[in-house]
Amino acid sequence: MLVAESSEEFPRLAHLYQPDATVVFSEMYAAPAWEWLPSVRSVLPAHSPLIIVPLYRDEQIIAQVTEKLELEMVYVLSAQLSQEEIRSKISLILGFVHERKEHQSSESGGQVYALMSYGASGITTFCINYPILLARQYPTKSIAVLDMNVAKPDLTRFFKLQQHQLSLFRPNLLDYQTALRRNWRSVCKQSAHMPNLYYAHAASKWRSAELSNMLAAFRLQFDHVYVDWGYCFPESETMQRLLFTADRNLLFVRADPFGIESAKEWLKHWREKGVQCEVLLSHQEPGQPYRIGEDIPLYGVVPRISPSRLMQSQRSSSVLIEEFFPPKSYISSLKEIAKADLAEKSVVYS
Repeated sequence: MLVAESSEEFPRLAHLYQPDATVVFSEMYAAPAWEWLPSVRSVLPAHSPLIIVPLYRDEQIIAQVTEKLELEMVYVLSAQLSQEEIRSKISLILGFVHERKEHQSSESGGQVYALMSYGASGITTFCINYPILLARQYPTKSIAVLDMNVAKPDLTRFFKLQQHQLSLFRPNLLDYQTALRRNWRSVCKQSAHMPNLYYAHAASKWRSAELSNMLAAFRLQFDHVYVDWGYCFPESETMQRLLFTADRNLLFVRADPFGIESAKEWLKHWREKGVQCEVLLSHQEPGQPYRIGEDIPLYGVVPRISPSRLMQSQRSSSVLIEEFFPPKSYISSLKEIAKADLAEKSVVYS
């Protein structure tokens, strides 16, 4: 264990001892991050992890420099961590936390669900409520919910996942075997009420290879992985990789003529590329007829919940299915989807 008392002493010690791991506090440097960070990384062994504890003013620029210069094995902690939390994160990154092996799922791996929409189609409400219902009905199933919505990470805000960011562990995702060795349950936030349910903030500009390794690891450690990708535009390379990798691609569509017609075009576009997608029809009004077409695979239908009802729930951070007077039709539809989901079928609930 070596301590460099100044930024000038650090490169000398690093050159002499070639450390197995390095922790750097950004307050040690007066120069901007784009000057000192590349030089710090260059004097360390290639596979030696570099953990950076930033000041508030430095956190964003350090993350940007790391991404732009594609610096490998660099972990940027949050500036909001307490000393105890910093110790915990460093222990987690360096593998000092005991890695349990009993978390492995079946040999074939779990199911990955990619959830996408054009916007305002109920993905967040679904991800808040459905996994809890699924975890409750099937306590032996392990479930992970990943918020990958870069534009609107509402799940992260609702479940307070800011300290459970998968992007912190990007160096582990560069290599497939390294990704598999990480205990991702210890990285996620475990539900206080459902011990088999986990959440994580995963909104980042992922490279396609990183996404593949991440999902491969989660698939082995969880039975069900729900990925809230959010907007299906623009169609980035990483989004395409997700569509080809997921077991079920669900397009959330509002039950109106414009939404349904747009969904038909989108599904046809991806079908021609060899990707199968299903529609989850949302905001269905009681007694409202809908015609979606026989060639469109329908995953499920959920009824409309009034905006005021949703706003009340979100303001109080209340989960609909756990309230004393939950919307019965919505809960019933989720239960029917869960029943069909475990049987690997599709369901239409009316």
